[in-house]
Amino acid sequence: MARLRQGRLYRGALALRCSVHDLQSAGRHHLCKQQSGGGAGGVRQCRVSGYAFAGTNGASLYDPASQSGLVLSAQYRSTDAKFYSGQGDVSVTRKFDTPLGSHDIRVGVYGADWGSSVFAVYQNYLLQVTSQPKTLDLVAYGADGSVKGYVTDNGALNDAASLVGGKYDAQMVAVYGTDTWDITDRLRIDLGLRQEWYSYNGFSQTTGSYNLGNAATLADNATRGFTGAIVTTKFKPKATNWTAGVNYDLSSRFGIYARASQLEVPAYASAVAITGSSFTASKAKLYEAGVKALVGHSYLYLTGFYTKFDPLSASFTTFNPSTGRSDQIVAFVGSAEDKGIEADGLLRVAGPLSVSGAVTVQDPKYINFTSTTGASAGAVAGKQIVRQPKIYGNIRPSLDFKFHGGDRLSVYGRYDYVGKRYVDVTNTTALPAYGYFSAGMTFDHGPWNFQIVGDNVTNAHGLTEGNTAGDTLSGQGTPDAIFGRPLWGRNVRFVVGLKW
Repeated sequence: MARLRQGRLYRGALALRCSVHDLQSAGRHHLCKQQSGGGAGGVRQCRVSGYAFAGTNGASLYDPASQSGLVLSAQYRSTDAKFYSGQGDVSVTRKFDTPLGSHDIRVGVYGADWGSSVFAVYQNYLLQVTSQPKTLDLVAYGADGSVKGYVTDNGALNDAASLVGGKYDAQMVAVYGTDTWDITDRLRIDLGLRQEWYSYNGFSQTTGSYNLGNAATLADNATRGFTGAIVTTKFKPKATNWTAGVNYDLSSRFGIYARASQLEVPAYASAVAITGSSFTASKAKLYEAGVKALVGHSYLYLTGFYTKFDPLSASFTTFNPSTGRSDQIVAFVGSAEDKGIEADGLLRVAGPLSVSGAVTVQDPKYINFTSTTGASAGAVAGKQIVRQPKIYGNIRPSLDFKFHGGDRLSVYGRYDYVGKRYVDVTNTTALPAYGYFSAGMTFDHGPWNFQIVGDNVTNAHGLTEGNTAGDTLSGQGTPDAIFGRPLWGRNVRFVVGLKW
């Protein structure tokens, strides 16, 4: 098997970067600082109501109290990448019998070659808090109402607040093998091993802070720009992944199973193209054991699990409100664990009615973290892992009918529940628990398949995550998240399929 790909990806997006309720006080501080040059005389002349619609030269005033009472800082992110990738996989399989059972063995070699340019520039904007918001200027007015200067530049709080540039090339070779060993008709063991070797080569462009010289605004006072210098980096990590599992059927109705695995994930290749990246690999050891039962057409699986991440590279970029930058990496490296139990089952009630479901109860938490950037790593220890609930699950009732001629009709419902999570590593801002209903119908007629799928039919509300561009370190300044990625509202899909 081989695949080749080459292309260019451009992306522009607007992301929230800080809490809305903090922005007005910060804006007033900058406004007074701009008017006064830091002296007390200018502060006395500074008007607090300094908002105007961008592009009106301060003439079209805007009062936040006339709408939400708030203003919002958001960040426009423009990224551009020219990328390529190629991969190939060669393997052989063989089945054979021995006096100690049958084996199904596969061994292979996998190779990949990929790379990309890296360019990103971010600009911070001041916006209304409303639908289809307009950009705002923060204006310094004199005592006579005349415009003395701007904190913003046509709505921009910072011109080129963040800037990243670089390029990387990477190669990886892996050898692997698997064996499914049926010792008896009741006892099965499966084994897997994969060894990976990586080679990264790239460079990052260094940046500096520049004042572009526009005395009428503060927005250009700390503009990021390339210095002309580059930093070249080579890195050759490796990873070993393995798994071993056993399944024993005590009878035709009951069985037990267990598995141990190791997963090692090296730093991404892009680390050699981004200044300040962490090169620490993440390694996890996973253990699970469970029991299974089959009664008629009903079944139940109960599994206990424990996962230890050591080390865990949880480094991330976050927004710095004092500089407006979002390209500085906060290095958090340590360990974490997750332990819990999950159940998955199906109950045939009567006739065409069945009820299936799954639930997981777990305790995902950080432990033993250190920081190389001075951030408060101690505040993270023992806290719930970001965006991971302690409980989640679903229940799925279904009516299944079979008709003469082989036609099948299924009408089903589903309820999903996701427990409380947190947007930040210090667990200061929560993502509240939510649940939603779905329903649908499928009909199979010969080679044709027809589906009607309704998701979130009651139009429930929920946040699936917070603002990953800015609140991972310290939250949003509120007990519960006030912005983030919402659960999709009510939607219906019609699907038609044909097999041939």
